[in-house]
Amino acid sequence: MYGGLDTLNTNKIFAGFFNFFRKWKVKKNQITLVEKLNTGGTGSLFEIKNECEKRGLPFHFNIITHADYEVSPRNLGGLLKLFTIKAFRMATSSHIFLNDNFLPLGYMKLSDETKVVQLWHGMGSFKKFGGSSETDPAVLKELEAATQNTDHILASSKNIRDNYAEAFIAPKEKVICIGCPQVDYFFRKHDIAAWKEELSEQYPEMKGKKLVLYAPTFRGEEEHDKKLLEAFDFDAFQKELGEDYFLMVRLHPQIQSAKVPETVANMTDYPNVRKLLCMTDILIADYSSIAVEYSLLNRPIILYAFDKDWYLSKDRGFYFDYEKTAPGPIVENMQDLIDCMKNEQWDLKKVESFAHLHNDYFDDKSAERVVDYYFGNGKKLPNSVSEPEPVSSEASQKEES
Repeated sequence: MYGGLDTLNTNKIFAGFFNFFRKWKVKKNQITLVEKLNTGGTGSLFEIKNECEKRGLPFHFNIITHADYEVSPRNLGGLLKLFTIKAFRMATSSHIFLNDNFLPLGYMKLSDETKVVQLWHGMGSFKKFGGSSETDPAVLKELEAATQNTDHILASSKNIRDNYAEAFIAPKEKVICIGCPQVDYFFRKHDIAAWKEELSEQYPEMKGKKLVLYAPTFRGEEEHDKKLLEAFDFDAFQKELGEDYFLMVRLHPQIQSAKVPETVANMTDYPNVRKLLCMTDILIADYSSIAVEYSLLNRPIILYAFDKDWYLSKDRGFYFDYEKTAPGPIVENMQDLIDCMKNEQWDLKKVESFAHLHNDYFDDKSAERVVDYYFGNGKKLPNSVSEPEPVSSEASQKEES
């Protein structure tokens, strides 16, 4: 229910069922979470849900996932449930939280008693998305209509307010810079050594080595997606760096044409990406927003941009200057990547600057702020110019000590 519409317009169909069920009264204790991009229960929507449950708030959560609205013969039962039970619960919800564009929203007739809150599955605003990169007029029209039915858009920093307003085709007054709940995870205490020990049972060859994660993003074209792993010389990495480093790969969910070699640790389906990042000692990214989240850990980041010229000229582009704001060295071939790692040429000051560009809250309380805002405790934020004070990384460290 996003992007170019098929012959069967599921956006309008779902909205039609929703509008029929609007005849019923809104229930204050009913909340709908629409997780279009699957996070395996670890993203911002579930951080909000967990915070509500921790407080003992008497809510019933109606959860809609990407799998629910897959249009295929194998999902006929799921579609039936989506268009009936889940649509009914959504129509009678007091709050609807989204983690991606949900285009049926533009056709819905919402109650004045229902608030719609838009979050995003990635943190910050690295590469352009939504209205900043979409070129299909029909999709842009639906996106704008959906935003008109949205009360607030939540962002992690005032630095990216204008970017989010552009991406969602919204007045910037709708953008509330309150934090990104899913990154609360990074500011909690974890037994990372125990996690690594558990992972080493599956990959015993990683013991005693630093963990390196290569996490490229999709290119939007099957031919270019296929080249992603062809441009990474796994044999050379192992030969030159394998004694000290253990390489893992995690592909973006939209990459279908590239296959990770069987000799390489494939973490594409690892259920909790933030747990994986906590175990990672060095991140090799490219243009992916995963670098934004990882920068909060203040660890080395290398950008392997072998197709930089093509990407910058042909693909969606960036909100900030890619080279000037990069969180680490940009390398364009395998030998430079290997040399960069051998000589430890990363720059943690760049990582820190990058983190502060995209984030204002270096604490584990973003979910708390969201729940306070929408469900009480007297900490209401009447509008977007009345946000919580940013929490610096220095202040967060003082609190921990």
